Amino acid sequence: MRWTDEVLDPMRSEGDPLAAHAVDALGREHGAQATAIVFRTMSANDDPLPADAPAAIAEFFATTHALPAGADLPRIRRGEDVFMTHAFPAALVLLTRSLPAGYAAPNLAKVLFVSGDLIRSPYRRLLGVLQMVVNACSCGGCEPGGKAIVTAQKLRLLHEGVRRIVRRQRPDYEARYGVPVNHEDMMATILGFSYLVIEGWRTLGLGLTRAEEEDYYYVWRVFAQLMGIPAERVPVDVADAAAFYAAYARRHYVGAADNPEGVALAKANVDMLRGFIPRPLRWLGLGVVPRLYMRLLLRPSEADDIGIRPVRAHRLLEALLPVLPWLWLSPWKSVDRRDRHLHAAISRGLFQGLIDRTWNGEVCFLVPASLADLRRLA
Repeated sequence: MRWTDEVLDPMRSEGDPLAAHAVDALGREHGAQATAIVFRTMSANDDPLPADAPAAIAEFFATTHALPAGADLPRIRRGEDVFMTHAFPAALVLLTRSLPAGYAAPNLAKVLFVSGDLIRSPYRRLLGVLQMVVNACSCGGCEPGGKAIVTAQKLRLLHEGVRRIVRRQRPDYEARYGVPVNHEDMMATILGFSYLVIEGWRTLGLGLTRAEEEDYYYVWRVFAQLMGIPAERVPVDVADAAAFYAAYARRHYVGAADNPEGVALAKANVDMLRGFIPRPLRWLGLGVVPRLYMRLLLRPSEADDIGIRPVRAHRLLEALLPVLPWLWLSPWKSVDRRDRHLHAAISRGLFQGLIDRTWNGEVCFLVPASLADLRRLA
């Protein structure tokens, strides 16, 4: 077994030296305001770096703009295409499997919980994640100056700011869980956006080929390295990703009683998804659909660990759930054969519609909470 405790334990002490150096340099120039400047400068997720950005940040961007050596651009484009032609079910899996699964690990939940705004206004956090995924997988994202590259650069600096906030807000965190936003937690989160999405597509019966799954995963394999994770710490294929995530769950998932932050985050997630269901449909009992999807896509133990109870007496609705994403895709299969980019545009439009509901078209994707909240904490 490759992903043993002996391999994974050192990853918990690994942060991002390049990002730390940039923020340290900023601190020497601006003192205690350094972290606040990072959040202010990184105010939008894929905009180019402002011309008046501090020199330390500009230097970081100049140092980290290149793709990993040997990156296969044609394969990246194939993976981007897989995502854009399955974006609706990808969004569904992200919101009902990928994010909730991470809440079962207290080491993740405690970082995400550092601001109560995540509970009061979960739309921004969760839909901001969708925008980040769109940027990472958008067509041309890995071209020079592309959205995936700029997104990774900004996230690295934001994560360094989060490390400093967590150390100040939760001084006991590091002794118990390791460096905040460490390489093991980062890799598991990236696998939530890649491997767990692939698992969800399988559960929903979308019928992707093995090659399509591997191409989609490859996009995230490259993105993980753009995020500063060394290549040897990144699973090489989908099977290796499955082994990593299984090891991560074994090491970090706990029951609901030992993880109140994770349970609260999961409840906020469910409440947000219920908010997308029109009120008349909720009156008819369809407000349980988010929980049904979570129970379908999460493993039973994962759902139990974050307090997502089974839904009783909805057998017909449960039977229809796996069919809904397929019904979305089916009308466009013939269109894809003529113009595959039309469906890509429709899928992206769906994502953007969700994001626009809260962000007015411009998302500042921050972990653990909103930009304004993190500025206040800084």
